[in-house]
Amino acid sequence: MNKFYRVLSVVSLTLSVAFWSCRGDQGPQGPAGPTGPQGAQGPQGATGPAGATGATGATGATGAAGKDGNANVKGAEVTVKVAEWRTIDAPGIGTGSTGKTGAYVVNDANVKATTFVFAYVKIGTDFVALPRTVIKETDGATETVGFGISTGKVTFYYSSQTAAIGGIKSYAPQTDLTFSYVTIEKTVGQAMQNEGVNLRSREAVLNYLAKHQN
Repeated sequence: MNKFYRVLSVVSLTLSVAFWSCRGDQGPQGPAGPTGPQGAQGPQGATGPAGATGATGATGATGAAGKDGNANVKGAEVTVKVAEWRTIDAPGIGTGSTGKTGAYVVNDANVKATTFVFAYVKIGTDFVALPRTVIKETDGATETVGFGISTGKVTFYYSSQTAAIGGIKSYAPQTDLTFSYVTIEKTVGQAMQNEGVNLRSREAVLNYLAKHQN
């Protein structure tokens, strides 16, 4: 039996020596494997501190239409349709009896005791100062356009007659009329009068105002 164990031990030793004798040097490292899938996104980090305030930019240039208006002057333009005229009673002047006239009212809070009002009617391409009366030389027919003011409103008037005496009267024009009016504080209006501005000329009034912007 002991002889058998010695033989078995010798065989085991021989196999162990043979196994270790067969191992060579370590070979080179193999190529890297493919990249694995991207992992899940991590939580967002804390917000960083705010950056410094940038310098203020330069002020841009004023546009061509950048002039200030005159706070003491207000203006408006209105076109009155033929059907918008209303016939009203027109009290006579002095001892004259009451008559009739066509009227159109414009409400305007700028019309008050401290203002002058200058009004014009458009004839062709020009604005003509009111009141305006035209008498035809051919038959004596007349046409009158005027205006009146009271606190908070401007009233335009129209009447015509086919002949000087006994003709057919009308209280509305045959076409639409365009009116322009300007309300001016009396201090400004007085200055215009003192400087000889022709207040019956819309162009002269507007030119003066354009040169005396606030």
